[in-house]
Amino acid sequence: MSKITGVAALFLILLLGGTNLYAAGTDITIAEFRQLYDSLLAGKTLVTQSKEDGMDITKESKFGQALGVGNGDFEVPIQTVITKSKDGAPVETITINILDRVNDLGGQPIIYEEAKKMSVAAAGSGTHETDEVEFMGLFRVSKNDKGGFDVHNFGLIPTVDVEGNANKIAGSNIAYSCYPENSLTKCVLTVRDFKLGPYKPLVGYKLKEPIAGDFVEISQEIAK
Repeated sequence: MSKITGVAALFLILLLGGTNLYAAGTDITIAEFRQLYDSLLAGKTLVTQSKEDGMDITKESKFGQALGVGNGDFEVPIQTVITKSKDGAPVETITINILDRVNDLGGQPIIYEEAKKMSVAAAGSGTHETDEVEFMGLFRVSKNDKGGFDVHNFGLIPTVDVEGNANKIAGSNIAYSCYPENSLTKCVLTVRDFKLGPYKPLVGYKLKEPIAGDFVEISQEIAK
């Protein structure tokens, strides 16, 4: 069974050359991506609800307006709030402020993502905050066949394959697909873990078979 060690570990880059989870998609320019972002996500809040360890978990992602920074490049502020509650009482609230820097690289948009600030408020222990800037990863963008876009990690993400008492390094690929559905925006995050074969310098790891099933998280815009 694979285990992802922490929020930041999900996005750290291990090496170049990750494998896409979905079809290759269609190339997209940075101008086209900005148009799709403005249409699908800008100014909107997407919500995911789930249960874990007997707790109700609500994840709200608030997507800000894109800000041009010159030459077609732009930045996007995102605030993610994860609320954990049990029997209707709040247990913990995690707030993460993220900045996506979107740059044109070789005619295609590349996203450089960083966490700007994080706070954790737990019942009975107050709020803890950090102002440290943390690199979250590099991502590529393509158009999908649903009228939206797909975002994929630009390289494998390190994780851990736990087998009994043994831990082995493994690699994850992610896909984040957004598209319109019934006049609202829907985004699907998919994480797939792989066992790793030999490592070759300047080439990377050889992917072996997937570990268990995919992790899938669906977030949807709430109708006003």
